[in-house]
Amino acid sequence: MLYVRDPDEQELVELKRMTRQEIGRVSQRAQMVLLSTQGRTVPEIATIFALHPVSIRFWLRRFDQQGPIGLYDAPRSGRPRLIDEEVDQTITRLISADPATIAPGSQASFWTVAMLTLALIVRSGRYVCCSTVREALHRLGMRWRRPRLGMTPKTDPLKAEKQWAIAEAVINAPADTAVLYADESRVQTLPLLRAMWQWVGQQVRIPTPGTNVSRAIFGALEIGSGQWTYLVREKMRKEDFIAFLEHLLDLYGQRPIILIIDNYSSHTAGAVKVWLQAHPQIQVYRLPKYCSHLNPVERIWLRLKNRIAANRLYGSIKVLVETVDDFFAAMTPAQALRWAAEEK
Repeated sequence: MLYVRDPDEQELVELKRMTRQEIGRVSQRAQMVLLSTQGRTVPEIATIFALHPVSIRFWLRRFDQQGPIGLYDAPRSGRPRLIDEEVDQTITRLISADPATIAPGSQASFWTVAMLTLALIVRSGRYVCCSTVREALHRLGMRWRRPRLGMTPKTDPLKAEKQWAIAEAVINAPADTAVLYADESRVQTLPLLRAMWQWVGQQVRIPTPGTNVSRAIFGALEIGSGQWTYLVREKMRKEDFIAFLEHLLDLYGQRPIILIIDNYSSHTAGAVKVWLQAHPQIQVYRLPKYCSHLNPVERIWLRLKNRIAANRLYGSIKVLVETVDDFFAAMTPAQALRWAAEEK
């Protein structure tokens, strides 16, 4: 009758640990060895675990030869991969191409696993199944998910010309010229939602006002000194923009002004053009279209909204505007220039 040798104290501790912490067959094998040390026969152990006595004898002998380490499965090479690096590259090329150009008469305008499998068989000359192709796609870092809609990238054909016109105007301007970047933004009593840390399963609820009320803020940054000026209005209409231009005239007196703005509709309105012709003290230069990131005032708006508006409800628009006033009162010229220079 076969029984295992008596394990030493260290082996006994390891066997008991394996029965508690290892999973599956390894834990079971450790229990077989312990039962054998207690005098249980091979047929009894086979009955307990519903295994063939040959298997019981195999693992008892392995323990006799190698100790507890012998109860682990030996490394296995596994079945050879059906898809090698060359086939991986073929999958990558296929998934990046339009199915209609690769396989005319395709049943879909996007690649499915079945379509990829068929195309792969035709091109590689070897048979693979859909599950193998799916595993390859996951291994290559791909996942089956819906795409998102996105705007087609646009570029202003006059971008370089407009940028050079701004640079040339600033270089050739008299020394007392105020060079301003201007823009407008909006604050509202409806809280601006931003990502935040939350407990799992306890999504934070930000209260909303009964009625949403908003105000427009027109702001300008003098890039030489960092001086910031702004005007709060109810709307962003052409009349409001003209009021902001008059505010700039009052602020800078007789100094010439170079005003750099974007192409918002209120900036290009006919009434604004008439007003500018009557006030040549302000020379307006427009940024290239689709290039809002070139306006440093955008970064100041971002700071403002993150600081006072994100995930916060104000009792009234009056309180919100007062908070805006406090924010700008505390913003120094050095801070304004530093924030304006940050990457967006």
